[in-house]
This record gives sequence, C-alpha cells and structure tokens, in this order.
Amino acid sequence: MLQRLLNAGIEESEARKEISILEKEIKDLNKIKEILDERIKTRKPLQYILGKAYFMDFEVAVNENVLIPRPETELLVGETVKRFGLWSGRRGLQTSPTVIDIGTGSGIIPIALAKALPNCKITAIDINKEIIELAKKNAIKNNVGNQINFKICDVFSTCFEGLINANKFDLIISNPPYVKDENLKSLSPEVQHEPKEALTGSKDNKSGLIYYERILEVVTANCHSRLDRESKNESQALDSHFHGNDKLLALEIDPLLVNDLKSLMNKHKIDKYEIVKDYSKLDRFLFISF
Repeated sequence: MLQRLLNAGIEESEARKEISILEKEIKDLNKIKEILDERIKTRKPLQYILGKAYFMDFEVAVNENVLIPRPETELLVGETVKRFGLWSGRRGLQTSPTVIDIGTGSGIIPIALAKALPNCKITAIDINKEIIELAKKNAIKNNVGNQINFKICDVFSTCFEGLINANKFDLIISNPPYVKDENLKSLSPEVQHEPKEALTGSKDNKSGLIYYERILEVVTANCHSRLDRESKNESQALDSHFHGNDKLLALEIDPLLVNDLKSLMNKHKIDKYEIVKDYSKLDRFLFISF
C-alpha cells in the first residue's frame, strides 16, 4: 500500500501517515483498496475522501468547502494560548475573555481555543452558510457549541466593521487566505482540491496581503477611535493602552510576505509585535499587541 502511494508521487511522510490512518479507521481491506484507488487516481486528499480530519486532540468533519487542518495551525493555536495566558495575566483580566476567529472554516481554531480556554466566549465568522453550518456541527460534536457564536460575515463587509466596533475583543485570531493568485496553479495536486476562497480569498489577491491589510485597517481604526474617545476623559489613556494593554492579534502568515507585513505594520504605526517560526523554522506566525 505504501509503495502505491509513493509511486503516485505522494511524499513518504504523508504516505505513511495516511496508511496509518486507514489501518486505524477501516478494517475492511477491500474498502482500503477502494480508497487508495480513488486517492491515487484523483489525488484528492484522504481527509476529503473520509469526510473527516484530526486537529490537535479532536476530530472534525471536513468537505471541499473548507481547508484541511494543518500542523502549522495547531502551532498557531498553541502559541496563541501561551501568549494570551501571559498577556491576560499581566492585564489582570478577571472576566471571561472574548475572542473572534476570522475565516473559521471547519471551526478548528475556535473549537481548540474553547477547549484550552473554557471561560472564553468566541465569535467565529466565515463567508457562507454551508461553511458556518459545518463549523457549528463540529463545535457541537466536540461539546463546545455553547461557547461559540458562528456568524456569516465577510471580512470586507460592514458586518465585520460592526463586529469589531461593537465588541471589545480581547483576542483576534485568523489564518486568512494568503496565497497569491499567480501562485495558485503551482500548488500540489492535493491543494488544488481545496477551496480557492480559502487559499487566495474571495477577491483578487495579487499581493497575498489583502486580508492582512483589511484586518489591520479595521482593528487599528477601532483602537484609535476608542482611545481618542477615552483620552478626552483621561489624558494618559492613549499612551497607556496602545502599548500592549488592550487586545492581542494572532495571525498565521506566509513566510515570503514577512517584509511586506513589516511595511504594512509600519504604515499603521504598529511597533509592538513578535514573529514566530513554525516546525520548519520558517516565519509563520505574527502576534501584535494593541
């Protein structure tokens, strides 16, 4: 079985993992052969064929409307929980923290955060009903449905602006689309099965930056607007809040976009940030304190 996958051009580490999953999930050898035949013929990811995937220590349903969970996003959640715990402790945060996950897909990020931070209340958004319904089912299946409010909302809409302006989120997290339009066709056959909207986005994305630009634009505008109001009542409000005492923004990023992201942060006068590497020692995560 392993050799068949290798001969089809599937990397050995991935092939071994897939064989292990099949042997664990399915006892019928004929059924395993049928799945392998489909996997090799179509190069459709195994997770789509099985209709499920694993993320951290739990299982979720997946289909071709959402990305397949990746190890890098597990690391995003782990690094975020670690930093958010330290950050909220410094703030003396006593109430239940509030979180928004932008582009929730199958719901893996809010589900993992709800498990790790059982007192948090999470809003999770994505662009259509089918995606949101799948994420809701996954949250219910993992017993955290009561912690997460799933909502159809496009990041480029006034809906998104309204959410950010109406809620003082303690944590904003996202693994947004960041594949450049021109690079889409060069991705692996497996990735070609994943939804274009989750890879490059629902709009032209020539730079790979459009979602980062939008998120930073709305979040920084909200911070400055609120702090301007507060500064009328407290002269030191702007200074005391803008340097890491209000909210934490956690983003998964493309390592090739790091310099562009630094320029973008400079444009928004953001100087309190940290870039963290992934398992391959590539710059993969951006944490910003507001």
